[in-house]
Amino acid sequence: MMSQQRYLLEAADRIMIQDLLGRYAFAADYAHGDPHAWSSLFTEDGSFEVPSIGLVVGGRAELERFVDGLHKTVPGIHHVMSNFVIDIDGDTARGKCELNEFMLRPEAIYNNLHGWYEDDYVKHDQRWYISVRRVHLTRESSSVATNGKIGEYFADFFAMCEQFRNTAA
Repeated sequence: MMSQQRYLLEAADRIMIQDLLGRYAFAADYAHGDPHAWSSLFTEDGSFEVPSIGLVVGGRAELERFVDGLHKTVPGIHHVMSNFVIDIDGDTARGKCELNEFMLRPEAIYNNLHGWYEDDYVKHDQRWYISVRRVHLTRESSSVATNGKIGEYFADFFAMCEQFRNTAA
């Protein structure tokens, strides 16, 4: 049986990780011109990955280049994360949550992505960081993001992503 102190510490860790993820969404969506706001949420060697397209962005300098490219190619993105599952193991943790992403355009607000994140976290100096964030999209969501009006809006983003593709994947 878990002691009350350990229970409370794990609850605090879960709240701190959820706060980290809230900061992630705000930095991805609104910190235009400040890519460090997003990259600083990752460990120094942290990575952002989309396995289905072979995208691997590793290290803070590359993370900053990636999020700067995101801001330039698809402005008006809004991330919504929900249904958090977080498993704590000392100063490391694993988690997953659902992802819904919206895109604001002059003619409409598009619900353009559905999927989930799977994350690895590391606690350093009483602060949690993302060490690996993997984005998983359903086949249907990937199709929506690459076709029709939404696909047109995402074309520049996917072209920008080519520089980060892991050709070994």
